[in-house]
Amino acid sequence: MRKRYRLANKRRFFLFLASAFIFLSLISMIISAAAVSYEPQEYRTVKVQKGDTLWEIASRYCTGDIRENIFKIRQINQIPHGIIHEGQVLLLP
Repeated sequence: MRKRYRLANKRRFFLFLASAFIFLSLISMIISAAAVSYEPQEYRTVKVQKGDTLWEIASRYCTGDIRENIFKIRQINQIPHGIIHEGQVLLLP
């Protein structure tokens, strides 16, 4: 015959489960936050010449996916519409 267990205090049991869940969630957030590297990013500067486009600059100076590099260039230099001007200095990742 199997022994049956009965919860004497259900409120305490659920409080324990909730606090264990919160504790584990906090620990996982701390570990994931520590995994993010905060190394300073080094940038290359390029002066925009007459007729240059973001596509040409990204393909000439960056490696990898051109569209992703254009997005990064626009984000770093705060270029909302992708319009660059002659003489403008851009930071490249």
